[in-house]
Amino acid sequence: MKTNRITGLLVGLMASASLASAQQRTSLELNKPYYCSNGLTVTVMKCVLQSGKEVCEFKVEQNGKLSFHGLQAGQNLAAGLKSCSTTPPKAGANSGAAAGQVEAKTIQPANGKPFSPSYLNGMPSVEFVKSQIRGKDATDTLARQVAVFNELPTVITRFQLADRKRYDATPDEQKVTGLYQLAGYELEQGYKKTHTAAEAQAFTQLHGRYELDSALDREMHVKLFSSAFLLELGGADKARNQWYQAHIEQEKRESEQARAQAAGTQGGSPFIRNDPGTLAARRCMELGGNELECVGKGLWGGMMDMAGLPADTSLSTIGGGPSVSGVVMNGQYNGSSGVWINFAKDSVTVSGCGKLVPDVLPYTLTKKANQVLLNVKNEPSPFVVSMESDKKLNGPGPIDIKGQIIVGYNDVFMQQYIDGVPQAGGSCAGRCGYWVHEPIYGPKTERCGIASFTQAPQGAPDKSNLINSLTSAITTVMHTGPAGLRMAGKYTNSSGLVLEFEDDGVTIDCGAAHMKQTYNVENAAAQIEITVKNGAAPFTLAVQQNGTLSGSGNADVAGRVVTGASGDALTYAARNARCAIGTLTSK
Repeated sequence: MKTNRITGLLVGLMASASLASAQQRTSLELNKPYYCSNGLTVTVMKCVLQSGKEVCEFKVEQNGKLSFHGLQAGQNLAAGLKSCSTTPPKAGANSGAAAGQVEAKTIQPANGKPFSPSYLNGMPSVEFVKSQIRGKDATDTLARQVAVFNELPTVITRFQLADRKRYDATPDEQKVTGLYQLAGYELEQGYKKTHTAAEAQAFTQLHGRYELDSALDREMHVKLFSSAFLLELGGADKARNQWYQAHIEQEKRESEQARAQAAGTQGGSPFIRNDPGTLAARRCMELGGNELECVGKGLWGGMMDMAGLPADTSLSTIGGGPSVSGVVMNGQYNGSSGVWINFAKDSVTVSGCGKLVPDVLPYTLTKKANQVLLNVKNEPSPFVVSMESDKKLNGPGPIDIKGQIIVGYNDVFMQQYIDGVPQAGGSCAGRCGYWVHEPIYGPKTERCGIASFTQAPQGAPDKSNLINSLTSAITTVMHTGPAGLRMAGKYTNSSGLVLEFEDDGVTIDCGAAHMKQTYNVENAAAQIEITVKNGAAPFTLAVQQNGTLSGSGNADVAGRVVTGASGDALTYAARNARCAIGTLTSK
């Protein structure tokens, strides 16, 4: 019976051979369903002129499932659709539509005019997403839907990046993106209002995993988009990849030309130059850094030199931030109550506290007997978290935390500028720019459990090779180091020994020799001790009450220096030195 109904509709679509000349275009509405009898819908995706005749691509669906996809003369198609309507049938009407059928699969413009760019007319409506994306239970369904709403804007970004003639999103792209973001936000907030803080945290983690799940990504594409849309999306991806590959090849050619020029003027190696940027890159390579990291440090050193600042000036120093020295905390700790905290050198971020947005609070660290105390400057009252010998953190329990919550959103228009000139008119039909969905914050005090915390486990490698590559690239340049007690700052003594501590290691300078080594910080009974794993000659430092570091014996440094280049590889020579340890003072 189903086959007969579809065949009958197709016969009707193709039975108008005696129509007038096809030189004139029909008035078919594109990417808008025509609702016919027996639950059938016909959607016309595209119409073009071929040899003076209009030919249209269309698809036939029955109760939401694709039944036929093909081409037909525009006038024949229009004649066959005369008995159909663009007005969705009401649920339960005598139209043959299934009860509860989604009225519009694609997102509908409020003014009735097609979206621009035209691909937006194939993006799924919010209600259609909710009807198609389902999970094993109510919570799993919500998490999957939030993940999809958070991922749908990336489809728009893929089209945007493929169009090299523009750099900003169109007003309609901003509008559709905002609808998806609002839908995901409302679902998540609705869940949080009816569940505990621990359940809300687990829900956030669940939809976060779904956002990186390749199986859900495939399901989203198959269920929510037409085959014609996916073909168009594939073309956009191909165009973007071709441009990116051409861009990489051009950069490679320019790099090779610069290298050849430098080799001809600098004795065969660009590292012979002694400008601040080259010195920073050379030192990075001598310390064992990789090319990506060292190029970044070279560029930063050059920028600081042009600004009249030392090449090793940090970003926090430029921004007026404090120069932190001494023992600090690092890494994320998860709490038993659903709250989790993340430590940096001079601040701790508190997350998962009711509806509060994550807040950054300053802290100080002090040593007391067998404990390390972390004094957090919270409002309305500070609190103390202690680290015991088992390296777990223990807090005071339920406390009040004053912060902010999102109470609404403002749509802010961002004017587009080119070479400092505001753009208007032409295709913009007014001002050129885009809308930004900015949150509105309001004050809020929540009572949250600051109790027992343990180090967050290291995340398993992601299933996506792309995500793993991006993560690897980020950690290559921004070294995070292990969680727990760490050191910060630069320390020197009269013998010429210099120790510069970072989260992931310590750089040791002694005369012309330098190297980077790992280190541990232990909360010993009487004092905090630092063990520098200096190859076959490790040494230990004790943190004194006045902030200095003290040790005995010598530090042997077995380093290397760049001497030139052979082909694409640098050449090195060993540099060894010995410096007395003694007492080191923060610089």
